[in-house]
Amino acid sequence: MVNLPHGGNIEEVAKQWGCNPADILDLSTGLHPAGPPTWLGEWLKENSHLVGHYPDRLGEPARSALAAFMNVAPKNTLIIAGAQAAIEVLPQALQWQSMAIKQPCYAEPIRAAKRAGCQVIAVDMQATIYPDADCVWVTSPHNPFGHKETFPKHRHGVLDESYMPFAERQTLGILPDVIRLGSLTKTFCIPGLRLGYIIAEQHHIQSLQSWLPPWPTSTLAAHLLPKLLPQAAQRDAHIVTLRQQMLDTLAQHNWEVRQSCTSFVLARPKDKLPDFASSRILVRRFPEWDSLAGWLRFSYPASEKDWQRFIAALT
Repeated sequence: MVNLPHGGNIEEVAKQWGCNPADILDLSTGLHPAGPPTWLGEWLKENSHLVGHYPDRLGEPARSALAAFMNVAPKNTLIIAGAQAAIEVLPQALQWQSMAIKQPCYAEPIRAAKRAGCQVIAVDMQATIYPDADCVWVTSPHNPFGHKETFPKHRHGVLDESYMPFAERQTLGILPDVIRLGSLTKTFCIPGLRLGYIIAEQHHIQSLQSWLPPWPTSTLAAHLLPKLLPQAAQRDAHIVTLRQQMLDTLAQHNWEVRQSCTSFVLARPKDKLPDFASSRILVRRFPEWDSLAGWLRFSYPASEKDWQRFIAALT
């Protein structure tokens, strides 16, 4: 099976399994299990005229809406086409020669750094002190382990907060010499619209802008964000409930489970690994990390029917 670093790839998996994409229960991503907002289809219909306009070069009205929501200034806010858009160019834009990052981890920052000729320094997951490097890359909550990480004091680098609850993101403000990187597609389950952000000091914003395309995201996404943000707290609260249900379910079926504070859980069975493929359930494996052999990352089913399908596969 093809594994992507972020999970998903439903179309290709459906071909391999000989089924329709709609037949697959996708638990391989960290997307919100409730799916896109129920009103999104009608909103897209009403605003379809926006596809006939180029996006605003600063990402308005999304930029101003997000800045107000995060309690920062628009000049410190950069709208991007998903967090991945920034990951691709950060090492070149900020001229890093070396980057320290805890491993195993989401591997795309490592790939982007190596492609730019930046030395990657592996840091043990239990370490509290990062080695000397031009920058450190910290993901909190960590992907795939799911625990909170603290950005080291007086260091330069990236805080990837893509899975962080919005109530916590709203308290951080501008962190000196730290690039706050966030996804907006996971909480609202709109990965097809590509929407993310950078919050940083203005000189870092300017350095990144020169490496990014002239249009930060689609016109539709830029106009959609102000309507999405008021729902962030409700969606985060929903994740808390579903996460506890997943932790309880896996424990009842004798799985070893990592405690998580985000939209996924890392776990492995103490006995035989279930055949999720035969149940048409897609889960996230980690072939890129030998140390995670046997571990699976699960996001959460949404409906009672999907929960029962998942539990049946476990048993």
